[in-house]
Amino acid sequence: MSSSKHWIVVAGLVGSGCVDVNEDADQQNLIEDKRSQIPNNFLFENDAGFSAAASTAGFVDLDNAFFTPQGTNGRHCGTCHLVEDGWSILPSTVVQMFNDTDGLHPLFVNNKDTDTPTCDMTTVESRWNCTTMLRQGKFTRSINMPATATREFDMIAVSDPFGVSVLNTRMWFFRRVLPTHTFKTAVTNWDNSNGLNNNVRDGLQNQARGNISGAQDGPTYPIGHPILQEIADYQLSLGHAQLIVHGAGRTDDDGAMGGPLNAVNQPLVAARFDLFDAWQNSDNPRRRQIYRGQEVFNNGDQNAKQCRGCHNASNHGGNTNNLMFDIGSSRVEFARADMAVFTFQRRTTDGSIGEIIQTTDPGRAGRSGRWADMNRFDTPTLRGLAARAPYLHYGNVDTIAGVVQFYETSLGFDFTAEQEADLVAFLTAL
Repeated sequence: MSSSKHWIVVAGLVGSGCVDVNEDADQQNLIEDKRSQIPNNFLFENDAGFSAAASTAGFVDLDNAFFTPQGTNGRHCGTCHLVEDGWSILPSTVVQMFNDTDGLHPLFVNNKDTDTPTCDMTTVESRWNCTTMLRQGKFTRSINMPATATREFDMIAVSDPFGVSVLNTRMWFFRRVLPTHTFKTAVTNWDNSNGLNNNVRDGLQNQARGNISGAQDGPTYPIGHPILQEIADYQLSLGHAQLIVHGAGRTDDDGAMGGPLNAVNQPLVAARFDLFDAWQNSDNPRRRQIYRGQEVFNNGDQNAKQCRGCHNASNHGGNTNNLMFDIGSSRVEFARADMAVFTFQRRTTDGSIGEIIQTTDPGRAGRSGRWADMNRFDTPTLRGLAARAPYLHYGNVDTIAGVVQFYETSLGFDFTAEQEADLVAFLTAL
């Protein structure tokens, strides 16, 4: 049984400090299985160069409540949020976990994220057939419709390829896992389902509580429980970012302010990105391109349509007002064969026929019941973007270039070919 390798490079030893954490050919051995901690700026290779993790503690701890199963099925927060994968999880990693364990890794336990909640997981073949979505790095979301008395719409039709959704009762769909680092804004999860008190730390505790009682088959801890506080504080200490870019070198070199330590220490402020101002007149053409891409992000396309209209948190990319946006990612024209399509109709009070929309995922509206929240999703951090493809809430865009092109299609951005290339270079360096 073959197994891909996770190569790791210690900062300052590039080319000579490689550590093969996959010493056994048939065993995955993720880094948390090999080490209890790693130094800040420990590097992980990706297609763009090397990303890195760092913590305000001075090192990245890999032996704490975040990596400890709190329930009975062997899962923990780190099962789905791997430092190697930018604190998300890559589809290739999921496939490797399956192959290394014949689908018996805790990630695949108890029908938690199988294609349907009643999948047969008794044999290797059936486990493989039941995890087509999980092997794409997508996790199940089973959401009951908001309370009838308060919601502003009804589900009047549903087409679900897995046959799990129930008309006007239950929605079954899949989402990518968000990274657990560089938290600044208070929106928690793609739909803010665990946001609490408009406070990022409370929201992270609430997220941990739900994960422990749900995905981990553990107890329901009250907010303020020491385990929840430890997990939240750990996440708040973490930064992750691209630290080395092919052709440009370190992103914190020659006056630039890239890298994970700068990311985690960045205050939440609505302002332009200025990470690469010092590279405006660099002798290195790749660095100049990254600077130009930063200015495309800041100033906009040919029509001054700005990425910062949503991603307004300086050097972070979230939204300082905790706003969520409809970027078109759940429109039916982008639906794939393995995606459900829901038809919602807005309720009216004057006897008129309410507006009807179709969507593959209602976003925030699936929790709030508000029509205005339909198809609105979190504005996540952009730091460490190159380490965690595929992108958007459904993971239906494979590359950063594809993300830029998606925005051109869905939101009408109009970049020149040079602007597009420069913007991709900038996003890759974050």
